[in-house]
Amino acid sequence: MKNLLLCALTLGAASTAWAQQSTSVVWMQQSPLYGTARYNGSAGALAALGGDGTSSLENPALMNSSTFGGMEFSGHLRNDWGDLKSQGGGVGQAYLAGAWRINSKTRMSLGLAYQRDAWFPNYWIQTEINPSQSAVAQWVSASNGLSPTQLLEQGKYDAYVAYMGYLTEVGSGNSYTAYADGLPSFRQTRFMREYERTSWSLPVALKTDKFALGLRIERRDGRSQERLSLNESGFNPAGVTASYRKMVVDSTRWGQWTVRLGAALQASPSLRLSAAVQPGTMARVQWDYRNRVTPTATNPESNLTPFELYDNQTFSYQLPLHVQLGAAQTFASRGALCAVWTYTGAVNAVISDPLDYYELGRELASELRAHHQVRIGGEYRATEEWTLRGGYQWSASGTEFADHSAFQMFGLGVGYQERDWGFDVAYQLTSRAGSIKNPATETDWALNTLNQRLSATYKVRF
Repeated sequence: MKNLLLCALTLGAASTAWAQQSTSVVWMQQSPLYGTARYNGSAGALAALGGDGTSSLENPALMNSSTFGGMEFSGHLRNDWGDLKSQGGGVGQAYLAGAWRINSKTRMSLGLAYQRDAWFPNYWIQTEINPSQSAVAQWVSASNGLSPTQLLEQGKYDAYVAYMGYLTEVGSGNSYTAYADGLPSFRQTRFMREYERTSWSLPVALKTDKFALGLRIERRDGRSQERLSLNESGFNPAGVTASYRKMVVDSTRWGQWTVRLGAALQASPSLRLSAAVQPGTMARVQWDYRNRVTPTATNPESNLTPFELYDNQTFSYQLPLHVQLGAAQTFASRGALCAVWTYTGAVNAVISDPLDYYELGRELASELRAHHQVRIGGEYRATEEWTLRGGYQWSASGTEFADHSAFQMFGLGVGYQERDWGFDVAYQLTSRAGSIKNPATETDWALNTLNQRLSATYKVRF
């Protein structure tokens, strides 16, 4: 009976199961894409000017260092594709800051912030009636000539799970046949990729009229996951297996501490230049992999037990340097035009601990790319109380794959400001492109996504 439910993956073949790890590393590297509605309305470009909580976290030297304190609460409503049905919502950011005058020329600001950033696109689904080929037939071809033990050792996990899950059977000479015989009458493939990050930050800044220095300490925790579901049914009734469901789950959870240093220079009364650097850091990562097949027997009296291949590992990841440069040109008190450029570097090996996985870490690092991000946007003060905002953001891919790490973002926003309180709203549209190999057909499957986000921020001074 093939009823083994737990199996540790062999070290030599572990890289085959790491389909989404390079993408996870990019999620770990990136700062949150969303923040206050003021920041969101400019697609992040106002981070070059400062004046809100998110800008203060990206470059702590740009903290609002007036002689008062302040508080901001930002809420987000997100959805997928072309309607505004809520797919999720909640507090995107909470920010508290205070300022004190040290002497006649220098002020100090101190803040505390909570951020949450998430990307939850809907399932991508393919449904086929009477498909012309079966995934089982591909696993038969991949298995021929190899023993089940060799399948596992060589990292052919789908073929191994198909054998252990009563979808294929091995005969003499390691020749395989299909227990799920013939072509299915129905097939559905579902895929999902998602991530979520939360962080607590403590920014502090010293500022004069011309120059500012800042420091931010951050604790960031996150998770990412890919889930693939494959169902085929209606096989030849003469076979052993009538249908099956296959589920592959690749999950990562991580925690890390980061330090960011910032500087800002008032180069002229209307031009502000800024720079921030985040040195390379370490993340503690928990990786979990599950590959499970649940078969259904043609004969109701037969007992075909599910099989799951499982592995769980803990690693230390080395993450690269992050640099950000910004320029903000103001036009009297009417508006500002801003630009931000960010650069994320590369590392020689992602895994630094345990050392047994160092070569796997080098292989993973070879899949990553140093990449750039550009934001352009600004705001215009239409009246004493009302301000209009807009912006565009572009990011290159952080890996060699089409894995949604590259994106384009458009933002629009409006703000209302009284003396001691204000309210901002923003709309963002984010486009990402990706693809995977369809496990049933081995053809490219385009996984494009278009996400909308509404955000609102209430701010008060005290």
